[in-house]
Amino acid sequence: MVGLFQPEKGIAHEQASGHRLLLVHPDHHLGSSTNFMISSWRRKLWGLSVLARHGKPSTILSFREGLGGLGDQLLLTTLAREFRQRGKPRVWVSTYAPEFFAGNPDIQRVVSPDSDDDERWFITRFGGRTISPTYASHIPEERRDTPPTKHLLAIMCEQAGISGSVDLRPYLYLTDSEMQKGHLLENQIAIQSTGQSSKYFMWTKEWYPERFQEVVDALKNRFNFVQVGGKDDPKLEGTYDLRGHLSIRGTAAILANSVLFVGLVGFLMHLARAVDCRAAIVYGGRELPSQSGYPCNENLTGQTFCSPCWRYDDCPGQRACMEQITSEHVIQAVQRCAQRLNQPLEIDQPTL
Repeated sequence: MVGLFQPEKGIAHEQASGHRLLLVHPDHHLGSSTNFMISSWRRKLWGLSVLARHGKPSTILSFREGLGGLGDQLLLTTLAREFRQRGKPRVWVSTYAPEFFAGNPDIQRVVSPDSDDDERWFITRFGGRTISPTYASHIPEERRDTPPTKHLLAIMCEQAGISGSVDLRPYLYLTDSEMQKGHLLENQIAIQSTGQSSKYFMWTKEWYPERFQEVVDALKNRFNFVQVGGKDDPKLEGTYDLRGHLSIRGTAAILANSVLFVGLVGFLMHLARAVDCRAAIVYGGRELPSQSGYPCNENLTGQTFCSPCWRYDDCPGQRACMEQITSEHVIQAVQRCAQRLNQPLEIDQPTL
């Protein structure tokens, strides 16, 4: 099963080096001045070929180096959609996760943050405005973020200069082949047991694997559970175990074919919304659904005096907000979600 659903290259992802024009054999020994002239002309010719294919980018989206997990990268698709709807279609994305943007009609081109000299020269010479959004201020000495005053996607849109009505949701486009591979079982539900495989793991977002197990035990006669996540996540018995065996796009295909997703605040929650999959999300109290969630989901929160704290791991209240949420709460949330299968997903559409 290892390697199941390896990422497919989409129309938005290309290796620019495949379009370069070699003007001189590399073994030729020329003077430095001649080499410089050849390199300069080669670069200009290559740049003209990129302009002919893609045009001049109006906007380049990226997260600042060292910031932005997988979920944050995916949220850039919201900005690209809003720009395109406002007549600004030439959006490029600089990202280490090009698989998120394959086949996305809102993205004209994907480039790597580690672009070579030619790519950087082109972006400097012809590139439009570069937008590196943030949605929270970090307080390192307190191991927490400043709680945002509105939904993080609304903040990102405002920082990008987007105004008017916006749809607060991300997007990911799957091929027909990927969609077919994601349908494994009838009435399948995707589920995770932890978020510990996340790049930016936060203990304050964690629920309890044993309670996820109780959810599976209570509902496994009605639904077929497919466990997704990292290979070292606690195994849930009675599930179709795909921990560590899926690519990002393979996980997205599983979600797109599932009745719903059961899990935690984080990347998989955003990935589920990007492929129109409802979810039952154990929020606890670290953050609020109004700050990062989606109204189409069942969002389970714990009410404590310190919520929302936006702490990373240190919790003076012993995570009482998570302790309040029982497996029965989640079971009921799953059942409510399942009853809304095939209904249009609700969406926040604020005016900025």
